[in-house]
Amino acid sequence: MGPPPSSERALVDALDPYDRLIEVGVGRRPSVARALAERGREVAAFDVAVSEAARDAAKTRTPRGGALRVVAADVTALATADGERAVRRALGIGASDESGGEPSDAAAGVHAVYARNLPAELQRSTVALAERLDAACLFTTLGFEEPVVGVSRRATESGTVVYVAR
Repeated sequence: MGPPPSSERALVDALDPYDRLIEVGVGRRPSVARALAERGREVAAFDVAVSEAARDAAKTRTPRGGALRVVAADVTALATADGERAVRRALGIGASDESGGEPSDAAAGVHAVYARNLPAELQRSTVALAERLDAACLFTTLGFEEPVVGVSRRATESGTVVYVAR
C-alpha cells in the first residue's frame, strides 16, 4: 500500500494526537486507519458492510504496536444505541471482531471519532456518536458539501480542510 494522498495525510496528521480512534465509514479505502495504526494508534474502523480491503488491512501487523480492527456497524444505529456499553459491544471493543483481532479493554476509552469524505446525511450521527463517547470529532467532507453541524475549520498546508465538531 503506497502513501496516502495529501488530503488523507492531512487527516492522519490532525488525528495523530489521539491514541484510540474510531473511523466512521471506512469503505474500501482503509489507508487513513492503516496509517494511524502504523503510528501506534488503536483504530476501530466500521462501515455498514466491511470491504475486503478493510479486512486485509486489519490483518497486517503494525511496526509500533498499533492495531486496526474492522467491524460491520451503522453510525446511525450506534448514535442512538442504548448506552456506551452497547456502542462498545457493537464495535467489538473489548470483544472479538470480524478481523480476528485480539480484544482490547484498553480501547474502551475512545479519544476521537473521525471520518473522511463524510456526507452531510451522516454528520449529525457521527457527532452524536462522538458526544456519546465523550470523544473529539474530526472529519473531511466530500469537498462540494459544507458541514451541516457546528464546526471549526483547520486548514492544512496541503489545502485540505479538516472540520472539528468537538
